[in-house]
Amino acid sequence: MEMDHIGQRDSQPNGFVEPSYEFSSNFDRVHVSQDADDGMSGETVPVEEAEAIDSSAADADLDAEAAGAYDYYNKYSRIKGFSIRRSKVGRRTKQGAEGEIIWQIFVCSREGERDGKHMQREDRKMDSRPITRCGCEARIKVHVDDASGQWVVEQFCDNHNHPMLDARFKGLSRSHRAVKKGNLHQINQSGGFETVGFEIKDIYNEIEKQRRAGATDAEAALKFLGTLRTTDSGMFWKYSLDVDKRLENLFWCDGTSLYDYRVFGNVLGFDATYDRNKYKCPLEIFSGVDHHMRTVVFGCAILSNESEGSYVWLLRSFLEAMKGKQPKSVITDGDLAIKSAVSTVFPGAHHRLCSWHLLRNATAGVGRPGFLRKFRLCLMGV
Repeated sequence: MEMDHIGQRDSQPNGFVEPSYEFSSNFDRVHVSQDADDGMSGETVPVEEAEAIDSSAADADLDAEAAGAYDYYNKYSRIKGFSIRRSKVGRRTKQGAEGEIIWQIFVCSREGERDGKHMQREDRKMDSRPITRCGCEARIKVHVDDASGQWVVEQFCDNHNHPMLDARFKGLSRSHRAVKKGNLHQINQSGGFETVGFEIKDIYNEIEKQRRAGATDAEAALKFLGTLRTTDSGMFWKYSLDVDKRLENLFWCDGTSLYDYRVFGNVLGFDATYDRNKYKCPLEIFSGVDHHMRTVVFGCAILSNESEGSYVWLLRSFLEAMKGKQPKSVITDGDLAIKSAVSTVFPGAHHRLCSWHLLRNATAGVGRPGFLRKFRLCLMGV
């Protein structure tokens, strides 16, 4: 299913474009009105039902294309870290196409606010559920394009007034919880819960037992690097520990990287990538280019922090692995800790910013058309 942006109308201060349809202010019962020749009728959607529907069951009464629009936004919400629910839908009333969904609105699950009448009940026998609604404005509206029959994005607002979910909690939110086919197959194979032979508590106990008895991720990583030495005599790695004897920094490179650096190591570039591992530690990659202008990797490292001390340790470990050969030029971003570490470990190298950072910084405040092309020509000659 393809989804494209189309023209928008009458933007509101919150960044969401209000449509020409008229909605009542009561979110429990929603009414939509439109001219008769548009073929769109009002539909009542109880908000409680919308909340109780997830990505696996929400679209049981919808066709595949209509369900695909929900899945499209639900996948985006999982990547970013929030949950969604269906808010409003519009259906056709023309003869021959009755009930066909032609537009839908999906909102963040924290959209709206709890009705005050539920907060002031005196006959309550149990404590009320925690308040999750906070008036979030994030939403998306999609509709069917009459010409192509495809779902297209008509309105989109990405303004959240609450923090996003941590990666470990994303799968527990309402619209992302689902029993996968593989898990369902195992459940059916067991013949029923009475034949499994353990309870949920036993699972937690077993996982905790494995954590205590088994090797840590750090020990497993070092053991794996040691096994690589059996097939690659040039394999090199070095690590440091913190005051609590935990793995702090780790650098490694193989024999191919050592050879490439001896041949193509006059220019060295390294940069960090973020949020690509479960510990949220920066991954540093040393790279260069060969005589065919292809990227070659000289080594990799995982650091616990980006302090000057960590970078000094990293560059000295890199220099040790490369038998003391220093690069003639070093290309990095504008981080001050990296700059200081390069001048300490590679005092004879020319330290320069990479062209991508230069272009980004130079054009950040310039809105003149054609400036980027001319600046690139002056900077790189292409």
